[in-house]
Amino acid sequence: MASNKVPLKGYMDGIDISAWQDTIDITKVPCDFVIVKATEGTDYKNRFFAKHCDQVIKVGKLLGAFHYANGGDPHSEAEYFIAYSKKYVGKAILVLDWEGQNNPQFGRSDRAWCKEWCDHVYRKTGVKPLIYIQKSAMDNVKGLGYRLWVAQYPDYERTGYQEHPWNEGQYECDIRQYTSVGRLPGYDGNLDLNKSYIDKTTWKKYAAKKTGGSQEKDTGSNSGKSNNKKKSIEVIAKEVIAGKWGNGDDRKSRLKKAGYDYNKVQAKVNAVVKASQKKSIDVIAREVIAGDWGNGDDRKNRLKKAGYDHVKVQNKVNEMLGR
Repeated sequence: MASNKVPLKGYMDGIDISAWQDTIDITKVPCDFVIVKATEGTDYKNRFFAKHCDQVIKVGKLLGAFHYANGGDPHSEAEYFIAYSKKYVGKAILVLDWEGQNNPQFGRSDRAWCKEWCDHVYRKTGVKPLIYIQKSAMDNVKGLGYRLWVAQYPDYERTGYQEHPWNEGQYECDIRQYTSVGRLPGYDGNLDLNKSYIDKTTWKKYAAKKTGGSQEKDTGSNSGKSNNKKKSIEVIAKEVIAGKWGNGDDRKSRLKKAGYDYNKVQAKVNAVVKASQKKSIDVIAREVIAGDWGNGDDRKNRLKKAGYDHVKVQNKVNEMLGR
C-alpha cells in the first residue's frame, strides 16, 4: 500500500496514461499521482479507464481523469466525458486535453470552445476542470478562470523524473509535463512524466465537488500576497521557479509589495536553477559508457571538474554493464 503522506520534496511526481499503457501495474510504478484518459470526442471510451482508476485509488495515490477534445459540440463532448467518468467525480481532478491532432477547432476557437466545455463540466459536476495545453498555445487559453497543465519538452531523450524540468519558472502552471519518453521502474515502456506544483491537499480540493451548486471563486496560491507569517527565501525561490510570482518587473513589484528582497530571492533562484543543470548519475553513466568522458585519469579529472563524483559514476557504470 502506498504512503498517503505528502512527499517531503515539496512537489509531486506523476504520470498520465491512456490505453497505450493498458498493461501498466500502478502498484509497481513510482508516482504520487496518475491522470487517466477517459474519453475522446463523442465516440471513444478508454476501455482500461476504470481498471486504471481503481488501481490508483486502491494504492492511495492521487487521481485525475481527462477528456481529449475533438472540436465537436463542446456540450456534447462534456456530457460524454461526465457520463463515462461519473464514478470518479469528486475523487479525481478533471481535465480537458486541448491539442491539435483530430481537433479542427484548435487554433481557431480555442478560448470559446475550452470555456464552454469547462463551464459545462463545472456546472454539472461541481468540479472545476484544468486545461492541458502545449506551451506554444497556452496564451490562447489563459485567463479563462481554469488552471493549466502545460506540456513543454526540451527534446525526446529518455529520462526519469526531473526535479527542475527545462524552462521551469518561465511561466505559471499547476502541472508541467516535460517528456513523453519517460522511463520508470516497474514499466517497460514510454511514459508521460509530470511535475505537480500543487500539494496533495490542494489536489484533493480541486477534485472535490463544490457544495450547493455554487461556483466558488478560486484565487489560488499565486496571487503574490504573503501570509501573516513571511515565508523563507528558499520557499519563495521555489515559488518563483514554479511561476507563481510572475516575471520581470511584475515579479519585482509583487515581491516588494509582499515584503521580500527581490535581489536575495533572485540570487537564490539562480543558485537553485544552476544546481539543477547537473545531469543525473544515470545520464552521466550512460555518457561514460558511450565514451563521452574519456578514460582513466582523464575521465576522473573531467568528471571532478564538472562537479560529479567519479566513484559514484563508475559504480553506476558497473551496475549498468552488469559487472
